[in-house]
Amino acid sequence: MMQKIMFQDNLYQLSRSIDTVYEGLLLDLSPDFFFDKTVDDILFFDASIRKLASYFAENTQISGYIKLLHALHSCQSRYLQLIDVILSEKSAMQEAFVPIGSKLQEIRATHVGIQADIVRSIGKIDKNNDARDIVSGDELSELLNF
Repeated sequence: MMQKIMFQDNLYQLSRSIDTVYEGLLLDLSPDFFFDKTVDDILFFDASIRKLASYFAENTQISGYIKLLHALHSCQSRYLQLIDVILSEKSAMQEAFVPIGSKLQEIRATHVGIQADIVRSIGKIDKNNDARDIVSGDELSELLNF
């Protein structure tokens, strides 16, 4: 049995960690000190986002599902921004990333797909909620005849 997981807290921490790595890449950091840690973080973010997206796709009835999807989308956007900084060669450690450039391209493509799935899921839920919230003419007449 799965323990109760505080998804909002996990997504918040993941987003903050992504932001920290992103900001570090904008600094003039030495690859000798930070490259391995940065790569480990990037791979951790990749695995974590994939795991969360998979869990949410399989468990659409969890409490606060739509809020969690929005939080995951925000986290996903931050992660793609991080990958884009590396691929756009705006990092001081850019030369160190060259050997894993193709792997980063694959990760980016995968996460663009995941993000599209999240957007579709949010759209479906919003469409279903809108349809449920519409009051028909007969219902409105009945409500106004009190």
